[in-house]
Amino acid sequence: MEAPALWRRHLDDTFEFLNQIRKSSTPQDICQHLISYAERFGARNVLAGPIPPPRALRREQISHVLLDAWPQQWSERYFSKGYLYRDPTIQLVKRGATPFRWSEIDQVSNVCSFGRRVMAEASEFKLRDGFTIPFATLDGQAVGFSVAGEKLEPDPHDRLAFQFVAACAFGCAVILAEGNRALKPVRLSPRQQDVLRWVAEGLTVDMIADRLNISRNTADSHLRSVRERLGVTNNVHAVTKAFRLGLIS
Repeated sequence: MEAPALWRRHLDDTFEFLNQIRKSSTPQDICQHLISYAERFGARNVLAGPIPPPRALRREQISHVLLDAWPQQWSERYFSKGYLYRDPTIQLVKRGATPFRWSEIDQVSNVCSFGRRVMAEASEFKLRDGFTIPFATLDGQAVGFSVAGEKLEPDPHDRLAFQFVAACAFGCAVILAEGNRALKPVRLSPRQQDVLRWVAEGLTVDMIADRLNISRNTADSHLRSVRERLGVTNNVHAVTKAFRLGLIS
């Protein structure tokens, strides 16, 4: 199969999962769809939520979890023993790191002995390997989104596609947590929809400009306008929010 055709199949598959997540009526439904999607590269568990402020008590820490399909006994130990602020994955999330495999942590961070202990104890609950996506809300609050299992084998497409899936899932979880508060209507021009669809296809700004026969600055300007209208800070979140709102398909 030719690479473009394979990429298109992967993209269609990803959008189908995004559509299922968008239709979810509970956080548990979202978790089930996420696990179904992430099982392809070995993940069996998911946990996501904004990082609590420093010195938050156990109850407040737990209240920040929006998506929870984590081993219950591990969660009880983790929050009761105050592991949150010693967890090396959380430290990287707070630093605004790029998405990372847990096996890559030593390459980007100096992990203390206590941090290694946290990771070792997690492996006792079949959380031996994981993939964490850090991102931030518009008000700058750090968000951690992790999937884990005994052995993960995500290829480059899996890593990129799951960023779209995670951003969409978190947005849907926030809406559910806020009581399905009505979203402000957003409209995109046909050209803005065009550039966003090509972003979803994995094209760069230069490639989009070439495809639409416009200048790079014009393509970039369209994308900036899209991000402003959708109230997001990057193109990945723009695609997932536009899809969730039904602005692209």
